[in-house]
Amino acid sequence: MSFVPKPNTGTLWPNERKTAETHPDMRGDIFISVSLLRSLMAKGEDPVKISIAGWEKTINGKDCLSIAASEPYVKPVDNVTKASAAGPDEDVPF
Repeated sequence: MSFVPKPNTGTLWPNERKTAETHPDMRGDIFISVSLLRSLMAKGEDPVKISIAGWEKTINGKDCLSIAASEPYVKPVDNVTKASAAGPDEDVPF
């Protein structure tokens, strides 16, 4: 059975072939689902922003950074704060 990655995840491993300061410290792959790509592209932004998160792990005795990609977090609008910022409601009788 071959390895099947979970969508929107990947792993960065120490670069064992690093011979110069300009070479990356870690290398790896991330597997982005077509649905995430379509969703991000539908927003029409250029460049496209992708949020990433990482966890230090040890896999098969080797330290690595497990990563995940997602759409950027958008803070929900607080209706109470939004309403009070707009001023008093003219329909309120007092």
